[in-house]
Amino acid sequence: MLTHPDSGFYDNGVDLQDPNLYAAADQQLADDPLLPTQAYKSETFQRLENEKVWTREWICIGTTAEIAQAGDLMPYTIGQHAIHVQRQHDSGLIGRFNKAQHGGCRSVPAQCQTGRKNKCSYTSCGFSRDRGVIPGGSLEDMSPLAGQYLGVRPERLLPVRVQVRGPFIFVNIDPVIDEMIDLPPIEWQTDDLRRDGVWREHRANWKLAGSAIAASARSSGAEVHWHFPNLVVIRTLNVVAAIILQPTAMDQALWRISYFARPELAAFDAGMAEITSILDLAAIQATDVQTQFARFSESASIEPPRIERSFNRKFVERITRQHISYWNTPLTDARMVS
Repeated sequence: MLTHPDSGFYDNGVDLQDPNLYAAADQQLADDPLLPTQAYKSETFQRLENEKVWTREWICIGTTAEIAQAGDLMPYTIGQHAIHVQRQHDSGLIGRFNKAQHGGCRSVPAQCQTGRKNKCSYTSCGFSRDRGVIPGGSLEDMSPLAGQYLGVRPERLLPVRVQVRGPFIFVNIDPVIDEMIDLPPIEWQTDDLRRDGVWREHRANWKLAGSAIAASARSSGAEVHWHFPNLVVIRTLNVVAAIILQPTAMDQALWRISYFARPELAAFDAGMAEITSILDLAAIQATDVQTQFARFSESASIEPPRIERSFNRKFVERITRQHISYWNTPLTDARMVS
């Protein structure tokens, strides 16, 4: 979270926290606000999201089946905060901030301050791209990975709240959690088990990706739920797909996809192919809209998919909400509203 929020969030003179910016976006549908063009292409807007959404909400980062064995560790970068969740020997889960938040750098390099996640050998860094789940055996005897993520005394790392709903792992990194921020309600059939998973990355803002996935799923007759902010669940007759959306740049998102079905289901491959075709169409739609936003100025009138109006309402409420932030000056404990 920001330590000097008094500078605000302005893009070319536009106050991105002004509620009027979103109310004026569509006067005829005041209850269903459109997001401005900056929401899909502005680095300043990305910083606003990091401050108001990713560091405040319960964020879905993966599934319990992915870290089934004791010691298994799931890395996940939330905004610019690098955290992990690890399976304990008593089968519980524990969340922590990574030891090497900024990798091996004395200061954050310029190329890491653009809002784009970079490839780097320090995968635990908050500015680097995440790697997949790390098996517990790779973190023993102070291996290089253990040094990056756990350090010598992992019990001293800053803790992260962890909750499980259905098969999903949620985390919250807000040091003073807002009681109004609730875990999304997850309805889950216990006989649906994770059968497969894949990561896909597309050149489209994560919000456009979510809208396109929901639109594509509904047009194909599938049931879809977008759990704010980053979990989209598609349910077909035989297979369920859960897509965890993770921004890797303002115009790019990683889709962490898990496929679920009953263990005895023989038609799993056919069901997975059906959902894959839904996601392929969504990727085309999302990247096409992102390309349109990239071509035009902030004043251009471009309407993204309106399938998820409830998402826009909640999103606008979050980014315009006022919070107490702390300025880390060494001689005072200064508080201000951001």
